[in-house]
This record gives sequence, C-alpha cells and structure tokens, in this order.
Amino acid sequence: MSTPCLARFATALIAALPALTALAQEPGETWEVTTEMQAAGMSMPARTQEVCSPTNAPQDTPQGVPTQDNCEVYDVQRTGTTMRWKVRCTGDPPTTGTGEMHYPDRNNYNGEMQMKVGGDEMLMKMRGRRTGAACDAGAVKKQVAAAQAQSAQQLEQVCRNGVESMAAYTFTGTTGIECPASYREQYCARLKTEAGFDKVAEYGTAGQPAGPYDSGPGAAASVCGLSATGAGSFEGLRGQLCSAALSGESLVFLGRNCVAEGRDLAVRECAGRGFTSPVAEKYRDFCSAYARHGALPAGDAAAAASTQGEDAAPKDSAVKAGKKALRGLLGF
Repeated sequence: MSTPCLARFATALIAALPALTALAQEPGETWEVTTEMQAAGMSMPARTQEVCSPTNAPQDTPQGVPTQDNCEVYDVQRTGTTMRWKVRCTGDPPTTGTGEMHYPDRNNYNGEMQMKVGGDEMLMKMRGRRTGAACDAGAVKKQVAAAQAQSAQQLEQVCRNGVESMAAYTFTGTTGIECPASYREQYCARLKTEAGFDKVAEYGTAGQPAGPYDSGPGAAASVCGLSATGAGSFEGLRGQLCSAALSGESLVFLGRNCVAEGRDLAVRECAGRGFTSPVAEKYRDFCSAYARHGALPAGDAAAAASTQGEDAAPKDSAVKAGKKALRGLLGF
C-alpha cells in the first residue's frame, strides 16, 4: 500500500475515536485523548482532542478502540489493570491487529495497537486523561446517528443512480462504493431488459477505456456473472433480446443493437429509398439507427462504394457509403 493510502487510513482511524461515544444514551464525562501514529516509515504528529465518554460505558470493550461497522473487536482479555484484544476489519484494504491497554487508575489509561493494513504495518499509541467535566453523550450520539443516516441516504442515491444509468462500476467495488446486494440484483435484472442492455451496449461502442469506472459489456458481465460465450454470455443475451425485439417490433432497439436480426427488415424497408420512395414513417427511426452500423445491405451502399475508385480504403468507402445511404433513407 502506498504511503498516501496508509496515511488516509490512519487519519480515518484517529477520526473514528469520538464515535465511541455514539454508543451511549446517558450523560457522559470528558476525557482528553492523545493519539500518535507511525506507519510506512513516517510518524504523524500527536493529536489531542476531547472525547465525551459515557459515564456507564461497558467495561468489556477497550477504551479508545474504533468500533466501525466493518470492524470487530474480539478475544478481549482483562487481567488486573491490563486489557488485551484483537481486531479485524473488512473492506479495502482488509485490516487486522492486536492491542494492549493499561489502566493505572480510574482517571488515566495508555496503550497501543499494532495494525496490519493490507501488506503494511502501523503502530497507534493512545493515552487518555479524565478531565472531570460533564458532557452530554446523548447529544453526541444524535450527531453521529444523523451523520450516519445522511451517509446512508447518499449511498442509497448513488446505488439507485447506478441501476438507472447502468454504471457497472457502482457494483464492482473498484471505486470504493459498497452498495447492498439488492442493488446489484436490480442492475442485473435491468441488464436483461432492452433499456438496460442498450445503455451498456452504448458504453461499449463509445470506446470507453478499461479502468475502475468501466461500465461496458465486460464490466457488466463481471458484475452479473455472465459466461464468456454461449446463451449465458453478453452476446447471448443480445441475441435473446434481438429475437424478442424483432417479433415484438421494438424497432429502435432492433436498429441500434441487432445487425443480423434486423438485416431482412432493413433490406425490405430501408434499402433503395430516396426522395421518390421515402422510408415509411413507422420505420424511420429503425432505418436511421440501423444505417449507423455501416452494414446496410442495400445496393445503394455498394454503388456508393464503387464510386470511390479501386484504390479507396475499405473503411473510408464504407463510411461514405453509409452517409450516402443515410441521406437517401431520411430524405436530406
């Protein structure tokens, strides 16, 4: 893990300390807590902050240890004035660690945690001193709960947008977004519809580069566990949707996504059209979409290609032929 990544993790770990008070619903007392961090050959400056700790906080959890939802403190052992524990956190990167805390009296504690973050190690030292000032632990809980609720709402919105826009990266985990499994299921269900498939196919034809924000066919196949070939593949799904689009006359989808399946219809309704025999209104959108594939089987395309001469590049000829055929189809 790079130094910046480890630094971000360390900062987040320190910032999580006040969240311990969120577990309380009773009046609390103020502690002055100081933390120091050493990681990847660097030392972060000591940070001191006031923390409102519940007056009746449970004694089976080490004080000063973050308790985020993705972290579990376990194997807690207390002997006299010393407490030892282990911790493990899921996520990227996964984290494990051990800790030891000493309580010389009821007003002080000190200790440290040895953490392994990905492939790197980190040392966190902590010490706390009771100041005696009363504080409202319940108010802190409400603030943290409100922040957590807002974060959850924002995540829900991101996940809903991911389904609507068919943004595969929302569900691959490559960008740190962790949507509930139900949204992945909605995404995969929508991929099997014309609207969802069409969006993903468009990402693919747009030449989107591979990377953490890839949402094209490959990313969609990975999210939904599609096979590489056959009926269970992305192309197999295309074939199923195209057959249904042809029989159900879903013409725009057919023109945009179904070159082979739409060929006969294109020959019958699109080829050879011009000012004197324009495309029927029903098929205008289909013919327009189909023409953009550069696969019009009409004689117009071949004739247009032949006017370019024997030395014309095949790609250039096809493009010019497609443009000419499109002008004839749409009457402009």
